[in-house]
Amino acid sequence: MLGKWNEIDNMESFQISYLLYLEGKSIDIISKIRNLPYKEVEKHIIEAKIKYQKKKKQDKLIKIISMSKSKRIEYLKTLTNEDERDLVEQIYKRYIKFKNTEDRMILIWLIGELKDEKLVPFLLMELKSKNVNYRRLSVSALGKMAKSEYKNIFEEFFFDDNPQVRQYAIKSTRNIGDMHTIKLLEKILNDKNEKDYVRRAAKDVINYLVKI
Repeated sequence: MLGKWNEIDNMESFQISYLLYLEGKSIDIISKIRNLPYKEVEKHIIEAKIKYQKKKKQDKLIKIISMSKSKRIEYLKTLTNEDERDLVEQIYKRYIKFKNTEDRMILIWLIGELKDEKLVPFLLMELKSKNVNYRRLSVSALGKMAKSEYKNIFEEFFFDDNPQVRQYAIKSTRNIGDMHTIKLLEKILNDKNEKDYVRRAAKDVINYLVKI
C-alpha cells in the first residue's frame, strides 16, 4: 500500500514521485522538485501505476493511461465493441477523479478516439479551462467527431487567446464548415499579425470547403 507523507523516511524513491503525481503535479514539475531527470521520474510513475493497479485487480483505464502513446493506439485497435462501451463507462464515472494534468490530457485524447457522445460534456467543460492543453485537446477531440452541430463552437475558438487552440479549431471545421466559416477564415488569412501556421490552416480549410 502506498504510504503517506509522514512515512516518507520509509518510502522508496518511486513512491515519493508517485505521491507528488497523485497531488496533480506534472512529471516535469516533479523532476524539478526532486532534482531528478525527467525520464527517471517518468519510470517512477509507470512503476507505481503497474504496482498499485495489480492490487486493484486489472484496472483497464489505469493500464491504458500508463501506456506510451504508440502502444495506446495499438491497444485501442484490439478493443471489441463491448470493451469500448466498458471503457466509455469507466471514463464517464471516473473522469473528474483524475486530477493529474498528464492523466487528464490522455483522457481527453481517449474521448476523441472513442467518439462517444456520452463523454462530450467533459470536452465542453474543458473548453472553459484556463489550461491551454486541455482546450487544445478538447477542440481536437470534438473535431474528430466531425458533427455540424459543433461548428459554432469551433468558430468561437478561431479567436482563442492561444494560437494552437485556434489552429486546432480551424482544422476541425474542414468537413463541417459553410460560407460563414469561410468568411471568418478569410479574416484570419488576411490578418498579418496571426501566426503563419494558423493562417496556413485557414487557407487549407478554405481551399477544401470551396471545392466541395
